[in-house]
Amino acid sequence: MPISRSTFDVVIVGARVAGTAAAILFARAGLRVLLVDKAEFPCDTISTHVVLGGGAAVLGRMGVLAMLQSAGGVRFSRMRTAGPDFDYGAELRAGAEADARGLCLGRVRMDQAMLDAARCIERVTVRARFRVTDLLIDSGVVAGVRGEDSTGLHEFTAPLVVGADGMRSAVAQIAGERLGAFSSKNVPCARAYYYAYFDAVAAVRLGDEVVTEFESSPGAGSLVCRCEDGRVVGAVAFDARELQSFRSDLTANFSAKLSESIAVGRLLAQARVTGKIRSSGYLQNTYRDPACDGALLLGDSGLHVDPLFGQGHSFALISAEVAAALAPKWFSARNGSVVSREALSEFTRERDRQLMRYYDASVRVSREPGLDPATSLAHRAACREQWAAEEMVGFAQMLTAESAFPSFRFARLMARQRAAAPAASHAN
Repeated sequence: MPISRSTFDVVIVGARVAGTAAAILFARAGLRVLLVDKAEFPCDTISTHVVLGGGAAVLGRMGVLAMLQSAGGVRFSRMRTAGPDFDYGAELRAGAEADARGLCLGRVRMDQAMLDAARCIERVTVRARFRVTDLLIDSGVVAGVRGEDSTGLHEFTAPLVVGADGMRSAVAQIAGERLGAFSSKNVPCARAYYYAYFDAVAAVRLGDEVVTEFESSPGAGSLVCRCEDGRVVGAVAFDARELQSFRSDLTANFSAKLSESIAVGRLLAQARVTGKIRSSGYLQNTYRDPACDGALLLGDSGLHVDPLFGQGHSFALISAEVAAALAPKWFSARNGSVVSREALSEFTRERDRQLMRYYDASVRVSREPGLDPATSLAHRAACREQWAAEEMVGFAQMLTAESAFPSFRFARLMARQRAAAPAASHAN
């Protein structure tokens, strides 16, 4: 069978949030982009629904927020966090200079809207239902992709191939096997997750806020937020060692976890589950070195984190923005046929500068089912003062990339909390 061949500036494998954002931003930087995905859209995937404030800010700079809201996306303007000995919240304000609100939208509409936005750009070519079967390797560097669709076999060459195809990335797997590229470090997630959609949740019960909760029982967690079509998405977390027994009676166990919760269960009281109850299965936190000669990893392909804090979309969007900002420099300074790993290392440094503080915080909480002492102490400190609650929420929403967390006064408040805890215990 004959093979068709074409050349682009960038080939992006994976056309969901990370891939479509990268395609839009690379094309606006003047590059010709091919965006491929094995799926036919619209289609669903297991995922968090929340775009945190820091990620929503990237969508705002891209100019696609209005489109996502028209698709049903709900902007949340407050975050509340509850636990056995803490309960605090803060507003996410929308102002003339900055908009700190987040976004909640299911993947079917989110991915389709982002793909539609990419298709509107002349420099972007989209091929759905295209399965990458191999990478083109030339003299030890990635030079393109080989794959197939209903029209036959195809090879696409480009100075840069971007793997935005998720935590089980084919780009990462093939380059790892053939070139020893993209070394990784994995930390298993101690929790498993299930989520479902609910209707009949009155606005007086749950407004435009995202509610997170920890430790109603050891290792437990939950989240609730409004999404499209008047529905609410609700999720539960629990010790991953319970996953098999949890599946034995999924509906009853899911309801039981919600009923045990501190706040989320009450918010969903008398609500009805619509559709399937979905599971993440067993997960890992994965850090990959995202660069090799001719190829780069974005989103979950390069940095996959425990979904407990809903950071996945925001990691993807921020990393895509970082890559697109650096891309013109990579192409103008390119000496060989591909963008070198040395040039791409600038992306690694900037991605890690912006995201590793959040990744490390999530991994610390992810190692064991229960909250670690430092995280518990931070939650309790956030209850003491409203400014502390605002600082904690700002960090949780990834809005503090350029400032230290905890701040000096927050650390001092935590120290006072730590000192008071033994005294209170002794008094009892």
